[in-house]
Amino acid sequence: GSGHLVLGCQFMRASSASSRMLRWFASTVAVISAQPPDGGPPDGGPPDGGPPDGGPPDGGQGGGTTTTLEEPHIVVNSHKQCIPPAGTAQTITGHIYCDNYFEFWFNGELVAKDPMTFTPHNAVQVSFEWDGISDKEFAIMCMDYASTSGYEYTETSSAQIGDGVLMAEFSDGTVTGSGWNTFVVTHGPTDESETAGCSATNLDACVVTTATEPTGWTGAGFEVDGAWATATEYTADEAGWGRTPSWDTTASCCGTSTSPMTQATLSLNGGCSVIYTADNPDGEAVTVKQSECLNPQSVLSETRSKMIWSSNLKKDNKVLFRLKVAADASSGIQCPVCDAVVRTTQRIRREMRTLTDEEWGKVTAAMWIMKTTSQADGVAAYGASFRTYDYFVVKHLVAMVDLRGDQAHFGPMFMPWHSAFILEFENALLSVDPEILAMPYWDTTLTEPSVFTDQYFGSAPGTGPNGEVIDGAFNDWPIESNFNLADYTNAAGEAISSPYTGSTTGMLRGADATRTETTVLRFGTSTYAYDPNDFWKCANLDAFYYDWYECVEQGTAGGVGVVSGSLHSGPHAQIGGKSGDDSGDFEDVTASPNDPIFFFHHADVDRNAYWWMHVNADKRASAYGYPTEEASGIGPYAGMTYYGQHLMDRMGDAWGFSAQDLGFSDSMDLQTNADILCKVSPTTAVYTYDFITACIADGAACQATWGEQENATTTATTTAATTTTVAAVDDNTTTTTSQSQTSAATEMVASLVGGVLLVMLH
Repeated sequence: GSGHLVLGCQFMRASSASSRMLRWFASTVAVISAQPPDGGPPDGGPPDGGPPDGGPPDGGQGGGTTTTLEEPHIVVNSHKQCIPPAGTAQTITGHIYCDNYFEFWFNGELVAKDPMTFTPHNAVQVSFEWDGISDKEFAIMCMDYASTSGYEYTETSSAQIGDGVLMAEFSDGTVTGSGWNTFVVTHGPTDESETAGCSATNLDACVVTTATEPTGWTGAGFEVDGAWATATEYTADEAGWGRTPSWDTTASCCGTSTSPMTQATLSLNGGCSVIYTADNPDGEAVTVKQSECLNPQSVLSETRSKMIWSSNLKKDNKVLFRLKVAADASSGIQCPVCDAVVRTTQRIRREMRTLTDEEWGKVTAAMWIMKTTSQADGVAAYGASFRTYDYFVVKHLVAMVDLRGDQAHFGPMFMPWHSAFILEFENALLSVDPEILAMPYWDTTLTEPSVFTDQYFGSAPGTGPNGEVIDGAFNDWPIESNFNLADYTNAAGEAISSPYTGSTTGMLRGADATRTETTVLRFGTSTYAYDPNDFWKCANLDAFYYDWYECVEQGTAGGVGVVSGSLHSGPHAQIGGKSGDDSGDFEDVTASPNDPIFFFHHADVDRNAYWWMHVNADKRASAYGYPTEEASGIGPYAGMTYYGQHLMDRMGDAWGFSAQDLGFSDSMDLQTNADILCKVSPTTAVYTYDFITACIADGAACQATWGEQENATTTATTTAATTTTVAAVDDNTTTTTSQSQTSAATEMVASLVGGVLLVMLH
């Protein structure tokens, strides 16, 4: 259509990585909570020649109720993923933008129809299945609105000839370009009619020609002939992006629709989720999902794909497009083969409040030993897996201030890096006291009993004169003064290269930190809680790896609102808090592991990822869609691609994780993101979680409730004490058998044989 608004986009980048992160973390990130995709295209299609007739606010509060949601199905993977082995079935997703209306078929099956037939100029998410064997055949009908004269806005004094364009990107690497074929169905006004007097003021003289559509052109096996031409590529300057759509979160509708005849906004519903028809010139209501009302400039890029059309951008109004990709023609990085052993027994991470006083005492005592023992003395006393506590604080900090870009946050590598980080910490903890059995986690959806007591984490805010935490199991937890990076080496004894030299006062805090107190500071609240229903929404998301990360970090997936808070960032900001410009230690972005609560919280985020990988096991062959190329960060790294983000990149290799660090083998080879996805999956990890057995036995106990609800609380989190026995495992790890009583599955658990749950994975 016409009236294009050509917009530019420029990324504002801070002068340093640390200042980028600090500013973003402290800022408010608006999270849209609206209708995610459910994968279903609308019914109805156009007749020939015409349209159819028919991130965490304030640092991340706990989740809450917003607008009506539908359970999403496959959020679009906008990043390149690895190529699975030949013959592996695959879910392919993508975005399609057509000015003005499209219909899309894959291998003869109708996948989607654009619900908006004229304006706004929206992009639509699509999802479909490929058997991994057949050739991939893409067929798209794209139509620019034009009246029988070839003009639009014919009821105004300035009728004009519009233009069309198609642009699409798919997760298998298929994109629009000159390799596509085109067939023109409608063309006009013809040159002959213009010679005869056709013009904007003499529409009666205009003629539009219509060709018969090739029989079976949408089907599998169709072969193009000489009637088809090669697609012509255009730039956005030539074709334009059109009128940007806007999603109304209150009304859950897509705006703003205008009339192709009068150019005015359609009066029905203010032009929101309505289309023009000849019978209803004021607008006809249609169903539009948020995933069908996307800004094409946000999901498509001229660096990846091209705008295409026939050779006549303006006068060819309805164009058919086809592309055939041979089944064996996929290019890209092959998915690595995961050869990790499937475990039949695993140690069980339990919710911290289910531990007995004796068990909790062992955990805290071991952490104090890690805090107060040197690396050399610890290895001598406890073995090669021992690490000092501050080893982890520095390792986290070095990853964040890497000059290439944050190696542990604001991108897909967040969870592999932190899963490895918590596993290395767990191994160190168990080296001090094997009777601990596994790293406990803190379920932030449970508020009773409070963890901010003298028994557990102490007060929030801290009750010391300057916010120091002087009570709890980690009271007066020391922060290193006179920091010197040379005091630290990796597990191989090698020096660490990093621009970090300590805080402004020489302490082991963020580079911009000015506080001089030598114990942990908290300025936040002890009342923080995360909505349990939101926990399960992210955990059950039928989506790709990066989309899951967006969900737990900023409440979105593929740009669509899913939950209203941040499972990850919320506790950091709300509990660590601020005093003026000063951050509490848990809120200090780079050095947040200074507060012991960090490890229990991140074990809980890992718990969410663990269940997500379980319910998305069908994506494991393609590494859960983890990006192999052209990844893009979020927050302060939005639009940035760098080493460390991609599947085959070594994680934080300035101070990485060796196979020995993580207990995989004796090798000092640094592990990649792919290694973690392989070896720390629900079937291969050395650990599992106490709720997993109950969830597998009764999946309904661990599902989210979708729809407009008031504080839905579906959860299978452990709420009663768990007894354990210990058994040896061949790889020198510890396994735990447990008897758990869960809030959603009490009767089921109690009925299991002998009252004992053995975690047996098949």
